[in-house]
Amino acid sequence: MEEQPSTDDQFLKIIDQIIENNFNKEDFSVEDLAQKLGLSRSMLHRKLIKLTGKSARDLITQKRLIKAKELLENDAATVSEVTYKVGFSDSSYFAKVFKKHFDIVPGDVKKNLLTSGIQESSDTDTEVPVPTKKKDRGLLVKVLIILLVICIIGGSLYFYSKINRPKEKSLAVLPLDNLTGLPENSYIIDGMQDALIGELGQIKSIRVISRTSTLRYRDTDMLLPDIAKELGVNTIVEGSVHCLGDSLCLIVQLIDVLPKERHLLANEYRDDMHNALKIQKTAVKDIARNINIKLTEDQEQLFTEARQVDPETYKDYLRGLYQLNLGTPESFYLGIDYMQKAIKRDPGEPLAHAGLALGYAQLGHGYLEAPDAFLTAEAAANKALKLDPTLDEAHIAIGMLNTYNFWDWPKAQKAYENALAQNPNNEIAHAHFAWYHVLFDNKEKSLYHAKMATVLDPLSPAYLSWLAWLYVYFEEFEQAEIAARNSLELMENLPYGNTVMGWVYLHKKEYQKAIETHKKLPLNYPFFKMVLAYTYVQAGDMDKAIALRNEVEEQAKQSWVNPFERGLLAGMAGDLDKAFKMLEEAVEHHYYPTNHINIMIPGMKFLDGDPRYDELFQKMNLPYKRELLVSKSSE
Repeated sequence: MEEQPSTDDQFLKIIDQIIENNFNKEDFSVEDLAQKLGLSRSMLHRKLIKLTGKSARDLITQKRLIKAKELLENDAATVSEVTYKVGFSDSSYFAKVFKKHFDIVPGDVKKNLLTSGIQESSDTDTEVPVPTKKKDRGLLVKVLIILLVICIIGGSLYFYSKINRPKEKSLAVLPLDNLTGLPENSYIIDGMQDALIGELGQIKSIRVISRTSTLRYRDTDMLLPDIAKELGVNTIVEGSVHCLGDSLCLIVQLIDVLPKERHLLANEYRDDMHNALKIQKTAVKDIARNINIKLTEDQEQLFTEARQVDPETYKDYLRGLYQLNLGTPESFYLGIDYMQKAIKRDPGEPLAHAGLALGYAQLGHGYLEAPDAFLTAEAAANKALKLDPTLDEAHIAIGMLNTYNFWDWPKAQKAYENALAQNPNNEIAHAHFAWYHVLFDNKEKSLYHAKMATVLDPLSPAYLSWLAWLYVYFEEFEQAEIAARNSLELMENLPYGNTVMGWVYLHKKEYQKAIETHKKLPLNYPFFKMVLAYTYVQAGDMDKAIALRNEVEEQAKQSWVNPFERGLLAGMAGDLDKAFKMLEEAVEHHYYPTNHINIMIPGMKFLDGDPRYDELFQKMNLPYKRELLVSKSSE
């Protein structure tokens, strides 16, 4: 009896037929395929991963490429014609994808046909001329020359690939696919990606890209080598998450992209939700092993031992993390609520305390409700560290608290060092440690950590603009301009990017450009009015600077305005007594960013020479005089 094809085989045969019938439709998508099959996109994805190990998008592309190769081998059309016949609109992109799949460019398929035709013709010859000895020697010389050239070219290419290949092991975890069938479960999927990045970041010998720089590759059609090039890594992690009730399944694929794409790992990790941390640690351990990372005994233990979590508490923590990462005021408060809900459900959950601490510390760093935010963050951070001293997020919160509010410099330094000891790849710790070191004019350490933040989060416009700001302070204006322009390419009209660009124009004495650039700032905030006012002062237009100061003073009658900004605006207008009165109030209450007073407006000279200015730094326990600018951290 003839064996009947299985249901799965019939399903794949139907898919093949649908794809083949739609080869020439450029816009034929995964959604179209799912619709014709009567399935949801997520269900189709799950089924294909299980049966073929490929996503629907990859399967469509593969079928198109196989058809293209068949057409080229049969000499049925030109390369350009084949490009459109199989649904590609861009011949260069088609060539790139074809080369990646078959390791040969489309044009060479046709060349090989021609070559094989010539060879077949020569094989039919009945007489082969016998070369003379002289001809033999000539042929041998030519062959040796060709071999020598090949060796030279090959050696050069090998050397080039060695010097251009990233020497360190570097890795990016791309956004995971949501296979739960419910879009509202995005917080679990993003939380798992964040957790993988955090766990991998603890391995010092790997450079791990931050989550924020990977977000643009969600549902992207970019090729992995192009993604790796943009992020500056040689290895990519892809994956998906699906769960049912309190069960959780993580699928991980590890792809080594350089020098040639190859799959190193494809594993499924399945367990109950209360073992979510175990799933993450097991996956990270396997990833490390497959990229030849030798873990220390402590790391082996770290990735082997995993405590259990209460599923509902952990879900609230992930919801809170998801909202905090969105970065809007509304999502921030929602994120804080979820963290507090998790703590109320389980007061012994260290992750929730650490998330609450870092959230509030970042809120305070951004002005809003700073005094209360910092105090709440301190309590949450201390509780988190009491429960789990290894949480880098809690150490970062302590560092930020003591950098921007409490002004306990040794404690701030120790906190950042502890955070980076736990996770050398934490870009937040590097970014804020840079602003700690600039307080002591430690150029080398400040720029090192600021650059590390941009290396770990290469697509962050914020960290690029912070680096540009520090370059201005250290009077490296060319580097400042490059960093500022790069930040503005990532986010048009980024406030800090435009702030730095205006200062670059001031340095070049291009005053009108500086004014036009600073007019782009969100001038509803007193800080940016202060920046523009200083630009007017430098351009010689004192009347406009005073007008901006008057606007801020009127605003202060209606609502609270930071005395720091009011003080600097008074100083620009020549009212030094009012300036120092306001600044002394800011110092007394530790209002952010008073401790960075000489950095907020680089090149500011109108307070210099007044003994009251030195007194401000003494009260903050910071050096001011150039001969005193020595970081305690470098002693």
